[in-house]
Amino acid sequence: MKSEYTYQVGDEIRTVRVQRDGDRFVVIVGDAIYEVRAQRPEHGRLNLQVGDQRLRAYVASEGQRRYVAMAGKTWELERPKPEQKRRANAAGGPGAGSLESSMPGLVLDVLVSAGDAVERGETLVLLEAMKMELRITAPAGGTVTGVRCKAGDVVDRGQVLVEIASDDG
Repeated sequence: MKSEYTYQVGDEIRTVRVQRDGDRFVVIVGDAIYEVRAQRPEHGRLNLQVGDQRLRAYVASEGQRRYVAMAGKTWELERPKPEQKRRANAAGGPGAGSLESSMPGLVLDVLVSAGDAVERGETLVLLEAMKMELRITAPAGGTVTGVRCKAGDVVDRGQVLVEIASDDG
């Protein structure tokens, strides 16, 4: 079961993708991927295991706002208004640079070559990590300037997979 949530944290609009896999969840925030096990012993409290780290989180809701307290910090999450989402999508975010693997994995397929024009959200590389297929997508429109992996490669966390030059410059 996959779920996607978009929240505003301060001035930033972030998307969080959650996929349940048996008794664990794979949580994707930007390019970061976390394997999470969660127990909810009582309403508003979560016992989390993220990798080998154990955390306790407290969550509360008020209308469209969510509050999360964990590790001595509190975050106020608010679903963005539709016009804020449109502005964030139109801005496109960073498009130039290197796309890196956020965790060790096996490259299943590379769908682009150097010189290819790509659109924001287009899948560039399929990666298998933690028995899940992950799609590495273009953060914005641009041109692929380099491909640093091929199908069958085993990649490490932080390894550059694809390089892109932004359409903007």
